[in-house]
Amino acid sequence: MTDLEFDPFEAPVVTEAEPAPASTPLRRHAGRLQKVLPPGWRVEIVDSCIQPGGDDTAALRVVMPD
Repeated sequence: MTDLEFDPFEAPVVTEAEPAPASTPLRRHAGRLQKVLPPGWRVEIVDSCIQPGGDDTAALRVVMPD
């Protein structure tokens, strides 16, 4: 039989990483919109004010550069 030799496995070092935000349809749309905006413009996801009897929805806000 042939003797097989393997190099020792080296696991990559993970530094302090921020958890990735959950992918939601609104975040995906915000990313697509951000890609087509001119440089300096940005897209924000804004949580709506919780109103009595209203539904809890979020909206996209496009912010012009300063």
